[in-house]
Amino acid sequence: MFGFRKAEGKKGSEAMPPEGVDELLFCVFDEKRREQHRFSSSRSEDEGSRHGPDDVAPSLSGLALEESIRTRRPVAVAFTFGEGQRKFLHVLPFERRRDTWRYACIQIATARPDPDSSEPPCVSALAEGRICLLLANAQNTIISACSRVPDAFGYTYSTLVGMELDSLFSATDLGVIAACSPDTNQSILSCVFQCLDGSKREVEIKKYSAPDHCILFAICDVAQPDLLEEASQVGIRERRRIGQDLHDSIGQLLTGISLLSRSLANRLLRDGHAGEADAGQISELADTASNQIRQISRGLMPTEVVQKGLFESLRELARTTSETSGIHCEARIDESVAFADSAVETHLFRIAQEAVTNSIRHAGASRIGIRLALANGMPRMEVDDNGTWKESASGAGGIGMKTMEYRAAAIGARLKVGAGDQGGTRVVCQLEAEDLFATRI
Repeated sequence: MFGFRKAEGKKGSEAMPPEGVDELLFCVFDEKRREQHRFSSSRSEDEGSRHGPDDVAPSLSGLALEESIRTRRPVAVAFTFGEGQRKFLHVLPFERRRDTWRYACIQIATARPDPDSSEPPCVSALAEGRICLLLANAQNTIISACSRVPDAFGYTYSTLVGMELDSLFSATDLGVIAACSPDTNQSILSCVFQCLDGSKREVEIKKYSAPDHCILFAICDVAQPDLLEEASQVGIRERRRIGQDLHDSIGQLLTGISLLSRSLANRLLRDGHAGEADAGQISELADTASNQIRQISRGLMPTEVVQKGLFESLRELARTTSETSGIHCEARIDESVAFADSAVETHLFRIAQEAVTNSIRHAGASRIGIRLALANGMPRMEVDDNGTWKESASGAGGIGMKTMEYRAAAIGARLKVGAGDQGGTRVVCQLEAEDLFATRI
């Protein structure tokens, strides 16, 4: 993180950036681009050598601020210059009063890399996207966030805005954070961040004063990547084992029950005894349960999506839904859609599964449609039905909704759940570009 230390021999309370960082600037502008606030930390002794957001790479930083003013959405820019130096610029818009907006601009310039040394921690954290910027008001409500949130956190800009800090940190950690003075460049260590999926991450935090009694928080994920990868692989292996066990043990038992009860029904019918219909119904229920176990086991074994591909997996989902539920389900797929990462396909398939399940359970539908196509050059998946839209069934507090939100956030997509144009429920997952700007000079 930005572990600044107090500069020796310099006047005032300004601190020197850490190893690997030349300069940090935190400015706030109004819609007329007039500077309302500034905090700076630089290695340079020369005040005149410091740069504002429009002095270095003006075509990029100026464009980023203009884009944020135009769209009122956060913007992230990363570019290189000189001999390996890098700059990271984030613009965070926030509404000061009704229809009065300001724009927090954070610019970090890294030093020229040393080929004989490993990359400093703060530089690698920036480059790897492990730092999240949040702007909160005096009531601890998040009023803005950066466009790039660490994947492990699970949130996006749109899901963070409006949340309370006590949803992300324990009361104890919030007390520690509140007790630490801002603008000291000192890290608040060993805090725990509550991720969207319920997991917890160790983070370091810095806080800076902003206008209107707001505070800017820089939150760095400091969990060890190797340990995280191993934990992820362990989870995948465990889900695969459970899915295989369900399929091989309970699935086989249900198949046996179905065969025995069908044989019993035939004997009862042949001998003229009552109960033939009941035995037949037991066989049908066992078949239904066996099909459901098969679906659950497939859902716990994501490798099948990778092996078959998203297109075939969605078609099979539609076929299986039609066969087991009696609801007509159709998949329409534009096969020109391409994905660079199989993990994106897996997350999209799981979102479709959850949406289809909700339609079966809650919507009272007779038709479900799954569509995958391009929209504005990016993949877009829709699942809709002709049933009845029930907001309570898709409420923000439901585990199914939380799971879909988490999966959409993990692949940088926007998720929208609501009533369809012709009634019923519509789930839309629209993938977006990772950054509005990603430029290398």
